[in-house]
Amino acid sequence: MRTNPDARGLLDIAAATFRTDVLPHVAPEARYAALMVANALEIAQRELTGLDASGHAMLAALALLYGEDAYDDLGGNDLRHRVEALQHRLCIEIAAGDFDHDGQDTLLDSLEAIVKARLAILNPKAAG
Repeated sequence: MRTNPDARGLLDIAAATFRTDVLPHVAPEARYAALMVANALEIAQRELTGLDASGHAMLAALALLYGEDAYDDLGGNDLRHRVEALQHRLCIEIAAGDFDHDGQDTLLDSLEAIVKARLAILNPKAAG
């Protein structure tokens, strides 16, 4: 049984400590940099916490374009790596003009869903 905090727990502690104990004592000229650090800690927290939901949403969005191929080899593969590989493939295909004539509507729907999933982690207030 694990008695030490895991990565999520450590980020929770670091973000809370930084906001309550450090940030109030930061000099005004360093406040912007300190707020960027606090924001980065909170993004990392949300990414660890929401990775599954966000990752599955991105995979579903990519499945609009690639069908069942999007889920191939997912059994043993990390969800994050599968999504990154498919997004890399999509970038190459967009650059090659593969969607210039056919599939533009599906492409736009997929890209919109991917952006919403990422935004839920990076800036939940903007994701609405």
